[in-house]
Amino acid sequence: MTEATPMHHYTYERRLHWSECDPGGIIFFPNYARWMVEGLNDMFLALGVDPNGPRGDGALGGLPVLALAMKFSSAPALHEMVTHRIDVTRLGGKSLAFRHRFLRGEELLMEAEETRAGPSTRTAIRAGCAPRPFPTTCGPCCRPPDPSKEQPP
Repeated sequence: MTEATPMHHYTYERRLHWSECDPGGIIFFPNYARWMVEGLNDMFLALGVDPNGPRGDGALGGLPVLALAMKFSSAPALHEMVTHRIDVTRLGGKSLAFRHRFLRGEELLMEAEETRAGPSTRTAIRAGCAPRPFPTTCGPCCRPPDPSKEQPP
């Protein structure tokens, strides 16, 4: 996966629960995708932006996935704490790119690169889902990080 200086990052911890494990007692890999969605929602909500709320002017909420690449290095086991770090790596006119890193302490468990489209109008969805430019309220996630408020990696 590529390394670029993130425009913004968000980090939180979560515990791997029994319902998220496969019969071998390690994470069932689709749960990483669910965690990525939950983490992005939490990041935007912490910035005061509802990523699923209506945008006005006929626009729908949500950030549809355009591309997702996952690379697995290790697997957490039942009840282990996992750190999820989300970096905003690119802001295009109509899309955002993120890097997700899941860690057990300093050990990388999984890394993903994800691109999401901006909000769409109902008319555009019927006509083929043309994304719209991001609203100005998304600005906080696209500024360089404030060093005085840095979160550990």
